[in-house]
Parts: sequence; structure tokens; C-alpha cells
Amino acid sequence: MRFRSRGKSGVESLGRSQRRMTLVVVGIGLVVLLLAVTGKSSFVSDMFSNTRVSVPKPPAISESLLAKNTLRSDEFLVVPTEVSEIASQYSSLLDREGIAEMESELQTDVTGTAVIPQVLTRTIRDDVLGVLTSEMPAWFGTLRMSQKLKKSDLQKLPEAQFTLFMDSPQSCRGRAFTLRGRLRRLTPFAVDQSSESFGIKSAYDAWISTRDSGNQLVHVVAVSADAGLPNPELEGVESPDVEMTGYFFKREGYAAAGKTGEGELGLTALFLAGRIQYLPPREFISRAAEMTPWMTWIGIGVCCGILLLVGQFQIADSRFRETRTHQLTTLPVRATFDDIEVRTVHEALQEMQDYARSSSPDTGLLT
Repeated sequence: MRFRSRGKSGVESLGRSQRRMTLVVVGIGLVVLLLAVTGKSSFVSDMFSNTRVSVPKPPAISESLLAKNTLRSDEFLVVPTEVSEIASQYSSLLDREGIAEMESELQTDVTGTAVIPQVLTRTIRDDVLGVLTSEMPAWFGTLRMSQKLKKSDLQKLPEAQFTLFMDSPQSCRGRAFTLRGRLRRLTPFAVDQSSESFGIKSAYDAWISTRDSGNQLVHVVAVSADAGLPNPELEGVESPDVEMTGYFFKREGYAAAGKTGEGELGLTALFLAGRIQYLPPREFISRAAEMTPWMTWIGIGVCCGILLLVGQFQIADSRFRETRTHQLTTLPVRATFDDIEVRTVHEALQEMQDYARSSSPDTGLLT
């Protein structure tokens, strides 16, 4: 008697397991590829991108506050004038011989940029409110020299450091720097054209925050500004990025409301520049967006490698089925119970007796 099993052979079980593994690997590859292409996974975005910090926008100053001259601790008041009578009065105080000497014999620093002559810088005093009368020749002369700085000087000049201006104004005075930051306030004002010494018709009073100034601002006076430069105070737009070349003038004092509102003296750096240049906003590209193409190609490469590996398995299996070794490992018949009949013990003994009589009729042993 031979029993036949209805179960599948080991070769068929191995093929079914390979097909299941292929489907699982292909499914995982498709999920990874979809996440890499769309980039919508918060886990991937948080892993490869910087956390954006929202900067609260300060409320606009109402006209009632300006009319009452009531300013907060972080505010300052700038009043533009249409006609500057002070400029015409100061023009008579200019030292023409000193200006002629300044323009004829200019010293240069290691970058090849002209340095403000000492005949002008020796009259500058730090930690005083505004610009003194004795400082006006140096003020106008520095503005005039800042106009002569070229656009190519942006790259070769050292970048301005707010902490250096505040801690060591004497070593920075009269030297050219490149100032970069965000424009917080811009106020144009007119200059009397009767001023013979410098020929400046208009100027811009600006306040700029740099990356190392913290909650303080740099006071900038520039001769000109780009035409498309947005004014965040008037237009209500986000503060634009600007850059300029100019000279550090002094550590200037200004009146601030203070934290208690009783008023206090604040100190900041006064920077005289030639032209305020507008830097258009750059498109922000996160690290996740930069890595999306790489992740896409890596996912495609992994999927192609998996498909190639599965194909090699299928080809090897088909070739193995044609070999003699595979035929020897395959069972010739399958175990089954279809032809089995159920008999009692008496019927089995009777069948054995009949078989014995038919096979040995002449023995006479069976009666």
C-alpha cells in the first residue's frame, strides 16, 4: 500500500515564497519612490530641512503717537525736512583747504580703498547726540568720499561688524566697510542746493539691522538708493535685504523712550554710505527639496536592482527545472486515498484463504 500526499512539493512552495517576497519588495520600493518624489512626508521634511522661525511683525506706529511724540523703548522719531537751512549755514564752515588736501592726497588701506584724512576725523566726537557743528566738514567730506566707492568694492572690502563699531570706534573711524542687513526704516530728505562744497541734492536716512546687532539698529545716511527699494514702514511689506559700501563715522547718541517710557540715551553706530542697493528676495530651497532628485534616482536604482535580482532568480529556477537533478527530487506519484476500500477482519481473512487455495491447489493443507 502506498500513501499519496495532497500537499504541494517543496519546489512549488519555494516559488510561491519568492513571488511573495517579490511583491513585498516592489511595494516597499514604490512607497519609498512616492515619498521621495512628492516630498510630502513630514518626517523627511523635518529631517532634511531647517525649522522656520516666524518673526513677529511689530505693529505700525499710529499718527497719534507721532503727534504726541510718545515713542516706545524700541522706536525713534525721524522728521524729514523739505529745505535744510542748516546745510546752507554749515557750508560756510567747511574747510576748503582741508577738502582740497583730502582729494589731492588720499591715503589707502590694505584693500586699496581711500581712508578719510585725519584732518577731518580728528574733529569727530563719540557718544554725543547727533552730529556737532564742528563735525559737519567731516560729515560732508565722508559722504562725498562714499560716493566715489565702486560697486566692485563690495567684494573686497571687509564686512561691517556692529560689535566692533561699538567697542572700538577709534580703530574703525574713517575706514571703508561693506554693510549688509535688513532695512527697517527709510526716510528721504532734501539738502539745500546752495551748499557749494559737496553738491549733494538729497540723501536718505535709514535704520538697518545686521546679523550681529541683535535688537539694536545701525543708523545709516546714504546719498542715494535704488529705485525699486521698498519702504517697509510706508508700504507695509517685509523688511528687504540691502547692502552698501561706506565709511564708519562715529558712535552716535540718540534719544530713546526707554523701557520705562521716561526717556534715556541710546548709542548706535553712524554709517555714511554712497548708495543703498536692494537685494531681491531669494527663493528658499530646503534641504529636503535639494535631496528630492537624488532620492528619486536612488529609489529608481534600488527598484531596478531588485527587479533584476528577482528576474535572475526566475531564470535560474526555470533552468533548474530542466535538469536531471530536479527530476530526481520530484516525487513520481502523489499519495492519495481514492482507491482504498474499508474491509472487516473476517473479510480480510476470507480473502487471504481464497488466495492461498488458488495459489496452492495441490497441497491439501486447506480443507
